[in-house]
Amino acid sequence: MFSIPRAFQALDGRWLARCTRRRLIALAKRHWRADVIDAHFGYPDGVGCARAATALGLPFFITIRGSEINYLNHPKIAPQLLHALNLATGCISVSHSLRRLVVHHGIDPDKVRVIHNAVDRSIFRPGPKDEARSKLGVKSEIRLIVSVGHVVPVKGHDVLIRAVHRVVGQYPSARLVIIGGCQPTHRTQLWRLANDLGLQRHVRFLGVHDQETISCWLRAADAFALATMREGCCNAVIEALATGTPVITTPAGDNAHFVHDNRNGFIIPIGNVEACARALADVLDRAWDHEAISHELSVGSWDDVAEAILEFFLQCLRNSGRQARPG
Repeated sequence: MFSIPRAFQALDGRWLARCTRRRLIALAKRHWRADVIDAHFGYPDGVGCARAATALGLPFFITIRGSEINYLNHPKIAPQLLHALNLATGCISVSHSLRRLVVHHGIDPDKVRVIHNAVDRSIFRPGPKDEARSKLGVKSEIRLIVSVGHVVPVKGHDVLIRAVHRVVGQYPSARLVIIGGCQPTHRTQLWRLANDLGLQRHVRFLGVHDQETISCWLRAADAFALATMREGCCNAVIEALATGTPVITTPAGDNAHFVHDNRNGFIIPIGNVEACARALADVLDRAWDHEAISHELSVGSWDDVAEAILEFFLQCLRNSGRQARPG
């Protein structure tokens, strides 16, 4: 789609609708006629697909994932997003918090279903910590804190680095490993912060890694921490819990639905360095039952998610008087 980054953002829904409509018409001419449109993220995807679906007489669904929080505060985008959600045949929310948000803005609660993200337990599962550390070259005496998430301001890595600075006095062997893609300028700012705090030996940025490697780091960790400010359903949190790693995070999104104080980690206030430091020290100071943490996590597989989505689609289509083609 045509787009000028950071400019005329309120027109992105129209541009996406234009290219989507053209693509659907071209597919129909090749006998690939669409039955429904499934749009992920409310803007511009949901708005664009709502326009295209309306023009072509198709039912459509929107999945909201977290970015909608900002867009609902945008004076030109919020009306477009709410109009699209009202027109949608159904809406899937990846968290209860997002569902409450759109219902608060007037969306019919009966058409919004919460379906959390899943976790691949063939990859994210408990395992011997010493084996994982040997594979990664992490010494047994290290107190390892792992954080997984894009290195962008909203993830709160600055809060976490400041908290680690307070913890190293009590635990000199504490190390923070941050895994994820980055905004280079923000990573530079975080590295400068770590240097200013004298944490050169205590903080590492590892960049992007595959799921198997991330799972290995989580099994090697004493704690997972993410001081995030905004989430939908945070994959990194549920993947850490699936490996049996205690989690320190904020109540952003549905984190508090999965993380319970003293049982599998701690929920800390957003932006609170002192609370983060206390939680880190508390987690590092005790032994945790990794198998119990993993077992307690109540999310299904991605196959379960697919089945729940399909069932919701069919239910909404029946309620709207439409029928999906068999097969």
